[in-house]
Amino acid sequence: MVYFAFLGLLLAGSMIAFFQADPMLPKDGTVSVYISNIQSDIVGKPTITGNSPQFGNAHVSGRPAGTLLSLNVTFDSVTIEKNDNSSGVTTNTKFTFDVLRPFDVSTLISSAKVPPENVGMVTLHVASAVAAVQGISGLQTVKVPSNELKIPVQPALEVKAQASSSIVISGAAHIVFTGNGGQIILTPVLHAQKMM
Repeated sequence: MVYFAFLGLLLAGSMIAFFQADPMLPKDGTVSVYISNIQSDIVGKPTITGNSPQFGNAHVSGRPAGTLLSLNVTFDSVTIEKNDNSSGVTTNTKFTFDVLRPFDVSTLISSAKVPPENVGMVTLHVASAVAAVQGISGLQTVKVPSNELKIPVQPALEVKAQASSSIVISGAAHIVFTGNGGQIILTPVLHAQKMM
């Protein structure tokens, strides 16, 4: 009888030591990134003239070529960064949306396993941005400075092991028409917050 009690204690102690040294439970939490409520804000003249070099000779020189019909932005990766911006988890994704069309609901753009830490920044890498302009054939390239959108998470999101957390990105997409060559520049002002 004493032999079985001793064997039971030995087995229990070795199992406790095993799970403390190498826990089999996952250590990471899951962070999902959503995009919602991006309002467009057009600055400058919302028409582009057909005499700019970007558009060739689509129309008679100096006449309005049309208004902006759509502005599609494609993200190809999302990076979820620590509060001190020292490292992050990057996921490849392909998400395209039209800046001029508001969302009815929040849309998932990425989900990743993240170690327990405070998340302070989400970076969206822009693969492409193109606009359709009324009266001009073909899509026009839109400039996005640095091809990245760095969005601070305020307040920082605390990721916990085995827990799911969500971040929602919202804000305004400023669309600027420049006078030099009819260039279109997208300069969004976005913010991210944890979803309750």
